[in-house]
Amino acid sequence: MSYENKPGTTQIMILQLENDIKDSIEFHEDGKKTSEKGTKDDIDKIEPTPADFETAISHTGYGIYNKRMLVLYIPLTLTSLFCTSSPSFILPAVRCYFDLSPLEEGSLFGAVYVGMVSSAFVWGFLIDTLGRQKLLFYGILLSGVMEFLSGLVQRFWVLVVLKFICGVATCGPYSLAFTFLSEFYDKEHRDKIVLYAGGFSSFAFVLQPLVAYFLIPMDINFQLFNGYLIIDNWRVFLITCSVMVFLAAFLVYTMDESPKFLMAVGRHKEALNVFRKIYSQNTGNPPESYPINVLRSAISEEQSLKSMPSITISKFIRKGWIQIKPFFLQPYLTPSSLTFLLLFMTMLTLNTFRLRLPNMYATIIAAKGDHSLSVCESRTSTNVTYTAACRGTLALVDPEIYIKSMIVGSAVFSMFWVAIYITKYMDKNYLYIIFSILGGLSISIFPWTNGIVTLSLSAIYVAIMNINTTLVISIMASAVPTTLRGMAVNMVIMFGRIGVVFGNLIIPVLDRISCELPYMTLAMFNFSGFLVILILMRLKKEKPKIISAP
Repeated sequence: MSYENKPGTTQIMILQLENDIKDSIEFHEDGKKTSEKGTKDDIDKIEPTPADFETAISHTGYGIYNKRMLVLYIPLTLTSLFCTSSPSFILPAVRCYFDLSPLEEGSLFGAVYVGMVSSAFVWGFLIDTLGRQKLLFYGILLSGVMEFLSGLVQRFWVLVVLKFICGVATCGPYSLAFTFLSEFYDKEHRDKIVLYAGGFSSFAFVLQPLVAYFLIPMDINFQLFNGYLIIDNWRVFLITCSVMVFLAAFLVYTMDESPKFLMAVGRHKEALNVFRKIYSQNTGNPPESYPINVLRSAISEEQSLKSMPSITISKFIRKGWIQIKPFFLQPYLTPSSLTFLLLFMTMLTLNTFRLRLPNMYATIIAAKGDHSLSVCESRTSTNVTYTAACRGTLALVDPEIYIKSMIVGSAVFSMFWVAIYITKYMDKNYLYIIFSILGGLSISIFPWTNGIVTLSLSAIYVAIMNINTTLVISIMASAVPTTLRGMAVNMVIMFGRIGVVFGNLIIPVLDRISCELPYMTLAMFNFSGFLVILILMRLKKEKPKIISAP
């Protein structure tokens, strides 16, 4: 057989062997001389060296496949944002429809995040057993079903329950999306991919208010089954959102499974096929020319397939503790705890403020068009109508609410790409410090602003805090070894969600005490984040000294 066609022999090995045997003499086991230059059969007998994941992914290059994965990341984030943000867009309508109290409003916002927090470790178990792509598909599909059913409910408590289940369904895809996406990139591009993904996903901040602008202000009211099922404006909005989520599920279904997961569970043949596909689409070469033919991981395919069905709850708990344990021990205890606290405060400030923006705009707009009133004065003014104008049980919402929301979303989308460019020349920690100070100052003066200043500050605040959220996740991912990175990202996001739940519980209480108090509280968290990142930077500088100490 000619060695050029030998599928198990790489070109590099052939060249190395030919160079070696030019000046060497080959012998059989009996010591007899056979040849001074060797033969082609000697080359054919070489076994290729198994490649690990980093070696295999580095040979796939960077091209159209990777860019397509980044674009497909947009529907993944649409799923999470549509599930978590839809309550803020329908609140001006359902507040009148269900006659909600401030505490009930908070429960509607918090239900999604409670579902996310409560299901985080269950998703971790499922991800380890079922894989990345399947879990993304099923999670997004379930999220779409819950969003669709939310558009049909006739009772507020049922809506809260469905939002809780939607949070459970969204938890896995949101956390997993970062890990899933990064496992299709080599080391050179992996650290940047989280920021790029955040930039693309910020498009969702524009799309959802755009959909709300066309649907929620419309006078829609259908009664089916003798009035037992009512379909009106905000319900049509939720149903439309669910259609987009179903589209996202279909796109995820067409994606490949993560090659890193396939290698981790010993499914090397499938992983090799994915690598060949990536290589072929990136380079334009046929898949067969991919220079690696054998992969290496810590577990064989037979061992993996036998062990996966036997996983029990007790084994899952032990395995989970093994994964979490390093974060409760030095040298990771202090930096990881501070990073968890950092995202807790960052997501608290971002989402507590962002989710209440449409309702705040509704209150300002309801102030009889008096643009001279500040944010808090518009609430206390005797001319203010606190809820949207109601006609019977149907709330009619001013479209200007969603125009302002689109402006905020556009600011998020634009500033994210500016931040990505800045990170090429500035350390992520320093960028977080600048944005924290700017955010704290902006939210501190926010209650006393009006008109265009109010809109500008709200757009700037949401944009920079959204960037800071992504920066913290990126900082956490780059601060731990690859073996701990997946669990680190999941844990830090979980603490961030706990912050959102906490914020949506305390802010309504503070708001009833004083209009200015919630904004001062958010400013306090922003300035506290500035102090925490300084401590983290100091620990990072001292780390080499700690390692080298006797």
